[in-house]
Amino acid sequence: MIFFLVKDSKEEIMTNILHSVSHNQEARVITKALSRASDYWELSNKQLGEIIGLSEATISRLKDGKYFLKIDSKQWQLALIFLRIFRGLDAYMGGHAENEKAWLNANNKAFNASPIKLMKNVEGLASLVQYVDYVRGQ
Repeated sequence: MIFFLVKDSKEEIMTNILHSVSHNQEARVITKALSRASDYWELSNKQLGEIIGLSEATISRLKDGKYFLKIDSKQWQLALIFLRIFRGLDAYMGGHAENEKAWLNANNKAFNASPIKLMKNVEGLASLVQYVDYVRGQ
Protein backbone atom coordinates (compact mmCIF):
# COMPACT_ATOMS: atom_id res chain seq x y z
CA MET A 1 0.00 0.00 0.00
CA ILE A 2 1.12 3.49 -0.76
CA PHE A 3 -0.04 6.35 1.46
CA PHE A 4 0.37 9.99 0.56
CA LEU A 5 0.21 13.07 2.68
CA VAL A 6 -1.95 15.82 1.27
CA LYS A 7 0.87 18.35 1.48
CA ASP A 8 3.05 16.38 -1.01
CA SER A 9 3.27 17.79 -4.49
CA LYS A 10 2.65 15.62 -7.53
CA GLU A 11 6.38 15.67 -8.27
CA GLU A 12 7.25 14.42 -4.77
CA ILE A 13 4.65 11.68 -5.05
CA MET A 14 5.98 10.54 -8.44
CA THR A 15 9.56 10.61 -7.15
CA ASN A 16 8.57 8.42 -4.20
CA ILE A 17 6.74 5.97 -6.46
CA LEU A 18 9.63 5.77 -8.93
CA HIS A 19 12.13 5.30 -6.11
CA SER A 20 10.01 2.46 -4.72
CA VAL A 21 9.65 0.85 -8.15
CA SER A 22 13.37 1.09 -8.88
CA HIS A 23 14.19 -0.56 -5.53
CA ASN A 24 11.72 -3.35 -6.29
CA GLN A 25 13.24 -3.87 -9.73
CA GLU A 26 16.75 -3.88 -8.28
CA ALA A 27 15.74 -6.49 -5.70
CA ARG A 28 14.18 -8.65 -8.42
CA VAL A 29 17.24 -8.40 -10.68
CA ILE A 30 19.76 -9.25 -7.95
CA THR A 31 17.58 -12.07 -6.62
CA LYS A 32 17.21 -13.56 -10.11
CA ALA A 33 20.94 -13.22 -10.78
CA LEU A 34 21.69 -15.00 -7.50
CA SER A 35 19.32 -17.83 -8.41
CA ARG A 36 20.79 -18.21 -11.89
CA ALA A 37 24.39 -18.15 -10.63
CA SER A 38 23.69 -20.84 -8.05
CA ASP A 39 21.91 -22.97 -10.67
CA TYR A 40 24.84 -22.50 -13.07
CA TRP A 41 27.24 -23.76 -10.42
CA GLU A 42 24.72 -26.46 -9.42
CA LEU A 43 24.65 -25.37 -5.79
CA SER A 44 21.97 -26.92 -3.61
CA ASN A 45 19.46 -24.74 -1.79
CA LYS A 46 21.24 -25.70 1.42
CA GLN A 47 24.63 -24.55 0.07
CA LEU A 48 23.29 -21.23 -1.19
CA GLY A 49 21.44 -20.71 2.08
CA GLU A 50 24.64 -21.29 4.04
CA ILE A 51 26.43 -18.72 1.88
CA ILE A 52 23.94 -15.89 2.19
CA GLY A 53 22.33 -16.77 5.51
CA LEU A 54 18.87 -17.97 4.52
CA SER A 55 17.04 -21.23 5.16
CA GLU A 56 16.62 -23.89 2.48
CA ALA A 57 12.89 -23.14 2.41
CA THR A 58 13.51 -19.44 1.81
CA ILE A 59 16.01 -20.24 -0.95
CA SER A 60 13.37 -22.47 -2.55
CA ARG A 61 10.88 -19.58 -2.48
CA LEU A 62 13.60 -17.26 -3.82
CA LYS A 63 14.21 -19.58 -6.78
CA ASP A 64 10.46 -19.85 -7.39
CA GLY A 65 10.21 -16.04 -7.58
CA LYS A 66 8.15 -15.82 -4.37
CA TYR A 67 10.84 -14.21 -2.22
CA PHE A 68 13.13 -11.29 -3.00
CA LEU A 69 16.18 -10.16 -1.09
CA LYS A 70 15.71 -7.02 0.93
CA ILE A 71 17.98 -4.22 -0.20
CA ASP A 72 20.70 -3.39 2.32
CA SER A 73 20.05 -6.50 4.41
CA LYS A 74 22.97 -8.73 5.39
CA GLN A 75 21.72 -11.34 2.88
CA TRP A 76 21.70 -8.66 0.19
CA GLN A 77 25.29 -7.72 0.94
CA LEU A 78 26.45 -11.35 0.96
CA ALA A 79 24.59 -11.99 -2.31
CA LEU A 80 26.39 -9.05 -3.95
CA ILE A 81 29.77 -10.43 -2.87
CA PHE A 82 28.78 -13.89 -4.11
CA LEU A 83 27.73 -12.43 -7.46
CA ARG A 84 30.99 -10.52 -7.74
CA ILE A 85 32.89 -13.79 -7.21
CA PHE A 86 30.65 -15.48 -9.77
CA ARG A 87 31.17 -12.80 -12.41
CA GLY A 88 34.90 -12.61 -11.81
CA LEU A 89 35.46 -16.35 -11.89
CA ASP A 90 33.22 -16.78 -14.93
CA ALA A 91 35.18 -14.10 -16.80
CA TYR A 92 38.54 -15.53 -15.68
CA MET A 93 37.62 -19.05 -16.77
CA GLY A 94 36.02 -17.96 -20.01
CA GLY A 95 32.56 -19.19 -19.08
CA HIS A 96 33.59 -22.84 -18.72
CA ALA A 97 31.10 -24.02 -16.09
CA GLU A 98 32.82 -27.35 -15.48
CA ASN A 99 36.16 -25.66 -14.74
CA GLU A 100 34.46 -23.19 -12.42
CA LYS A 101 32.68 -25.96 -10.52
CA ALA A 102 35.90 -27.95 -10.26
CA TRP A 103 37.69 -24.90 -8.85
CA LEU A 104 34.91 -24.28 -6.33
CA ASN A 105 35.07 -27.82 -4.98
CA ALA A 106 38.83 -28.45 -5.10
CA ASN A 107 41.13 -27.77 -2.18
CA ASN A 108 42.84 -24.44 -2.83
CA LYS A 109 46.41 -24.32 -1.52
CA ALA A 110 46.24 -20.56 -1.04
CA PHE A 111 43.38 -21.01 1.45
CA ASN A 112 43.95 -24.58 2.60
CA ALA A 113 40.26 -25.25 1.93
CA SER A 114 37.84 -25.44 -0.96
CA PRO A 115 36.31 -22.14 -2.07
CA ILE A 116 32.78 -23.51 -1.59
CA LYS A 117 33.57 -24.12 2.10
CA LEU A 118 35.12 -20.68 2.46
CA MET A 119 31.96 -19.05 1.13
CA LYS A 120 30.06 -20.10 4.24
CA ASN A 121 31.36 -17.13 6.22
CA VAL A 122 31.90 -13.45 5.56
CA GLU A 123 35.67 -13.62 5.96
CA GLY A 124 35.87 -16.44 3.42
CA LEU A 125 33.71 -14.55 0.91
CA ALA A 126 35.86 -11.45 1.35
CA SER A 127 39.07 -13.45 0.84
CA LEU A 128 37.67 -15.14 -2.25
CA VAL A 129 36.52 -11.93 -3.90
CA GLN A 130 39.99 -10.44 -3.36
CA TYR A 131 41.62 -13.59 -4.73
CA VAL A 132 39.41 -13.71 -7.83
CA ASP A 133 39.96 -10.00 -8.46
CA TYR A 134 43.71 -10.55 -8.13
CA VAL A 135 43.94 -13.50 -10.53
CA ARG A 136 41.78 -11.71 -13.08
CA GLY A 137 44.09 -8.70 -12.93
CA GLN A 138 47.26 -10.65 -13.70
